[in-house]
Amino acid sequence: MPASIPDLSGPIRSISGHSALLDGGMRFAAVYLIVAAALVAIPLWLRSDGLRTLVAAALGALLAVALTFALGMLWDRPRPFVAEHFTPLISHAADASFPSDHLAALGAVTICVWFTSRRLGFIVGLIALVVGFARVYVGVHYVSDVAGGFALGLACGALMWRATSFAEGVLLQADRLLVRCHLRPSSAATSRRSLANVR
Repeated sequence: MPASIPDLSGPIRSISGHSALLDGGMRFAAVYLIVAAALVAIPLWLRSDGLRTLVAAALGALLAVALTFALGMLWDRPRPFVAEHFTPLISHAADASFPSDHLAALGAVTICVWFTSRRLGFIVGLIALVVGFARVYVGVHYVSDVAGGFALGLACGALMWRATSFAEGVLLQADRLLVRCHLRPSSAATSRRSLANVR
C-alpha cells in the first residue's frame, strides 16, 4: 500500500535546488511550521468547547506519534535520502520513513479542531498540507509517508475526541478550577451542552 504512491515524490523533489528562496522556505516549513498549528490554542482557549478540543487534540497527537514509532519499528522503511543516496535539504536521522510523525500529530490536531471550528480546522489542515509537501520537497519523506501519517493522525484524533465525551464531568471540574484560578476566562467556562456538541 505505501509503496504505491511514491512516484509523486520524485517530481516534488525535482523542484528543489532551483531557487534559494524556495528552498529556504521549504526548509523552514519542514522543520518549524508545525509550531504554527499550536497557535490555534489561543482562540480555542476562549471558546466554551475549547478545553475538550485541546485535551482531545493533545491526547490524539501523543497516541498518533507513539503509533508511528511502533510502526517504524515493525517496518524500517529507508528515507528517500538513504534509499536514493542524496543529501537532503535538512539534516535528519536515517530512521524509519513511514509514517511521518509530523503529519500524524497534525492529523490528530486537525480533526479535533475541525469538530469544534470548521474555520480553524481548515487552517490547521492547510498547515498540514504545506508541512507534508515541504517534508517531501526536502527529501526526508515520500508522499505515502506523509499521507499515511496524516490518516493515522485523523483516526487517533477522532478516537480521542470520542473518548473525551465520556470525561464530561472531569472536564467540567477542570474548567471550573481553571476559571477560579484565572487561567481561563469565565466567559468561556464549559457547559454540558458545549461538551456534548460536535459542530
